[in-house]
Amino acid sequence: MKKTIFSFAVSLTAASALALTAGTNLFVPTLGHGTGAQVDGVAAQWRGDIWVFNPSMADTANVSIYLLLRNQANPSPLVRTIAVSPGETRYLSDIVLGTFGADNTFGALHLTSTLPIVVTGVSYDANVTVANKGVGPAGQFFSATPADFAVGAGNSTDVIGLDQDGIGTTGTWRSNLALVETTGAPVDLLLQRLDGLGAIVGSMTFHLDGFEAAQINNALTTIVASPGSNQRIRVRATGGSGRVIVAGSRVNNTTGDPSSVEMTGTHLSGQFQGLLLTGSGPGVDGGIKLVMGSGALTTFGGVADIPCGSSSLTVEFSADVITGPVPLNPDGTFSTLVSIPYSDGSSVAFTTDWTLAGAPNPDGTWSGTLMSNTHGGTGDFAPCNAVGISRQWRVGWTGSS
Repeated sequence: MKKTIFSFAVSLTAASALALTAGTNLFVPTLGHGTGAQVDGVAAQWRGDIWVFNPSMADTANVSIYLLLRNQANPSPLVRTIAVSPGETRYLSDIVLGTFGADNTFGALHLTSTLPIVVTGVSYDANVTVANKGVGPAGQFFSATPADFAVGAGNSTDVIGLDQDGIGTTGTWRSNLALVETTGAPVDLLLQRLDGLGAIVGSMTFHLDGFEAAQINNALTTIVASPGSNQRIRVRATGGSGRVIVAGSRVNNTTGDPSSVEMTGTHLSGQFQGLLLTGSGPGVDGGIKLVMGSGALTTFGGVADIPCGSSSLTVEFSADVITGPVPLNPDGTFSTLVSIPYSDGSSVAFTTDWTLAGAPNPDGTWSGTLMSNTHGGTGDFAPCNAVGISRQWRVGWTGSS
């Protein structure tokens, strides 16, 4: 039987949703060129700029920018392409009008690139009057969010620090919620409003078609009519195969100045690596790698020790024999079984049934159990027959698969 020496060295720290993350599939959740809400007879004039940075010092990034219009599916959105040289930052001012030629238009941006890029954006009101200084812009910053952060079936995200202390624009604050679907498929959502102590105030359902962008103005009072301060909105995907990125905007009605509130979140797809622990204590029993994508476990593999009497054998296990991805349950959990025969070089020595079960954690890691039931061993391998051998595992995101 092949013996394997295997080592995993990996940080289990979850990636921050607020970091500027390079990627090849990115979304800016809300931008536009047009007239916004009117407060005390003065209407906001919204504009949006973006910066596209190519961190490569050797290669040019070819970037496609798609304009996803609000309140409609976008199967064939307007697209513009740019080439960003090594180390270059490209500034696109008032991108909706300047790049796409669209007036009175709001939506989201979808950027795909041949190389990882970093994208930042600003959405601002160009019609703000400041006493003794004249008219100028006031706005909010948005970083482009990797599609990997999008929430799919069984997952949720929170947007915190929202306020709505009056109806419409009558109070000091109002809060809006922007959403964009990232896969081209529809998604059903549950929007819950929670107070500062985490109690659910109320909820509503929402639907997005493929690549649809949407904005819910006065989001708190849209969910529940009563005003409230220090609130948060939880967005949970409840149906459909689509995925959603969310962002909030907390607007001061007196000054018209908005502040961005980005979604909480961690990587929900890509490659995750970590350690297997022995069932009896903190000892390391092996290593494990999972690949997640499109709301499913697509593959996994690793090494673990099989107890064989007073000794053990280190064996490889993998999901190469499964016929397809294992969909996540609505709560994000999964469980799957693979049966693997092990050979001593000439014949099957024994067969092990591996049951892998797991769930996502709030810090962005995944954890669970790996159970082995070994049978069919005879002769020298008879001591390897054992059922119900359980190991704990925990993995962290290590990059796109």
